[in-house]
Amino acid sequence: MKMKFSELAAQRYSVRRFDSRPVEQDVLDQILETGRLAPTAKNLQPQRIYVVRSEALLAKLRTITTMTFDAPQVLIICADPSEAWVNPFNGRSSAEMDASIVAAHMMLQMQELGIGSTWVCWFDTEKVKQALALPESVEPYCLLPFGYPSAGCRPSRQHDQRKPLDQTVQYL
Repeated sequence: MKMKFSELAAQRYSVRRFDSRPVEQDVLDQILETGRLAPTAKNLQPQRIYVVRSEALLAKLRTITTMTFDAPQVLIICADPSEAWVNPFNGRSSAEMDASIVAAHMMLQMQELGIGSTWVCWFDTEKVKQALALPESVEPYCLLPFGYPSAGCRPSRQHDQRKPLDQTVQYL
C-alpha cells in the first residue's frame, strides 16, 4: 500500500550523515523528473538543476560551505531570473519561488525513494557560481546534498517541534 502524502511529509527530515554509495542513475532520473513536473509561475520553467558528482567539484563546494555534509552528490538548484515571470504589481521575479517549488518536489520524491537530503542556503552564491562555472544569468538558490542516509542517521531533536496550526493559520 502506498504511503499517504501526509505520512511522507511527516517522515521526511534533514539528513546530515550520508552513506558513501552514490544514488543510482535511474533513481536520480526519477527525482529530476519530479522536479521537471513541478509547477512554476506561468509554466515558464526557469529552473536549472546542476548535479554535482565529481569529487573535484564536491571538494570545491566543501571549501565554500561546510553544509554539504560529505554527501556523495549535491544538486545545485538554480533559476534564470531573465526567464522567470515578474509580478506586475510589485516587480518581484518568481525565479526563487519557482526554484524552491522544484526543490521541495524533489526532496519529497527523494523521501519516497529512501534517499535523504537537506536544504542548504548557507553559502556565498557568487563563490558557487565561480567554482562550478555557472552561466552568469543563472542564480543558485539552494544546495541539496543527497544520498542514502548512513546507518543510525536520525532526525534532529527539533524535527517534531512544530507550532500548532492556530499560531500559523488565521481564518479571515
